[in-house]
Amino acid sequence: MTSINQSSGQGALFELVARGVKDNYFVKDSKSSIFPFDNFYKPSSYHLAERKTIVPLNQPKFGQTFEVEIEPYADILTEVAFEIDLPTWLPSITVQGQLLTPQRANSLYWITTPPDGLNNKYSYGYVNYIGYLLFEKIQLYQDQFLIQEWSGEGLLIKSVSEGSWNSSFLNQTIGGLTTPGGRGIAYNAIPGHLRVKLPLPGMQTPKDGGFPLISVQNQTFRIKATLRKLEDLVITDAPTNIKPTPWNVPLFTLNDDLGNSVNFSPLPFDQIGQPTILLSTIQHYVTPTAQADIKNTTISIPFRKQFENIFTFGELDYRALDNNSSSFVTRRLDGRHPTEKISFLFRNQNALITNRLDDFINYKPLSTNPAELPNIAYNFYNNMKLVIAGRDREHLLEPFVWNQINTYSKDEKNNSLNIGEMKWSLGDEYGTIYPNERQPEGTINFTTADRPTLYIELADILPSPLTLSRRSEMRVYTEGWAVYEIKEGRGRLLFAN
Repeated sequence: MTSINQSSGQGALFELVARGVKDNYFVKDSKSSIFPFDNFYKPSSYHLAERKTIVPLNQPKFGQTFEVEIEPYADILTEVAFEIDLPTWLPSITVQGQLLTPQRANSLYWITTPPDGLNNKYSYGYVNYIGYLLFEKIQLYQDQFLIQEWSGEGLLIKSVSEGSWNSSFLNQTIGGLTTPGGRGIAYNAIPGHLRVKLPLPGMQTPKDGGFPLISVQNQTFRIKATLRKLEDLVITDAPTNIKPTPWNVPLFTLNDDLGNSVNFSPLPFDQIGQPTILLSTIQHYVTPTAQADIKNTTISIPFRKQFENIFTFGELDYRALDNNSSSFVTRRLDGRHPTEKISFLFRNQNALITNRLDDFINYKPLSTNPAELPNIAYNFYNNMKLVIAGRDREHLLEPFVWNQINTYSKDEKNNSLNIGEMKWSLGDEYGTIYPNERQPEGTINFTTADRPTLYIELADILPSPLTLSRRSEMRVYTEGWAVYEIKEGRGRLLFAN
């Protein structure tokens, strides 16, 4: 009887336990047997993304509307953005014998008006957040049906309230954020290349799956945008700052590296060009197998949709404050769908006539004579609540709650622009990676809500220097969750009515 060496037997047993019965895999004795080292591979979905820019159907012009069609050159749309370059009133300038482009001269030197009798110099530039506030209205159409609509202010609110500090700051910077003060204003005379992303369905957070163009090949998607007038987009730190017109300033100046003054005239208004705006899209290609699966699948895309309400308050609304009384006003809200947030901002008429479209702070004097004491910052209201069906849905609370506490507790950060919000979602959680995937949390169904109304106690404001009367504007944005469904090659907005 032959004995097996103990070490060899242990090795064989160890190999059998570690690898299993090799013959079941190396020898194809059944249909389920495979050989793991052959050269046969199953097809896998490749990943290829392409970015293209699309020229609008008509030229974008200040104060007018243009349209651009989304060109479906791939399968899944994952990003849509406006690429913007604005014209300037600054000409090419010769400094120390060298001809500098307007961009080069403006980045190297502080361009102002010549010093006046008190040695004051003034700067002119585009308004802060010009990339957003350039747009009066942006609409997304499917064929002739309106899917989404935003204003520049609405997109600005989303940019400053969503995402982390870093991602929000980057979005604001490429949207035209500039530093305060004269140098920041002058630098924004040529804000550089701007980029404003549009939160279309399937593209509102980084983890969204995109919009499957491959499933709606027989439908056309286009974006219609209305621009503000150039005269409504320029600001200055000069005391006569109502509707600034730098193209009418006789002379501008800069000091070169040797301290010499270089004077020049701006371009006249009719020589200032129009903005260059292109639509940038990122689309992904998928395999034929994936294309077929996507086409044969009913796809529902939940997305957030803004509804804008614009209210005004006039002298009659503020008159009660002259008698040391309180002024209470109500404004009925328009909204649709389960709504998780209401955002709101105020602007004084003084901010509007000076083109300070980003100024949401109420400046009023400490005394009844504005010339006696400097202005200090206040809110436009003392208290506010939300009433639905005649009952308080949100209690009467001061701006510290709506403008500060709510933003810190329900968003990752405060927006720092004095924008208030009522929010019914759960807010942020520890360990969340921003920008994070979003889904409906706490909501109020504004489709069935009975007479949703804001009840506001107004605070006093400064009168307009033009009309000598008090006037302010309030913009309220309800953000509801809608659903876009794609089925059998057609897309539609569920619950559109």
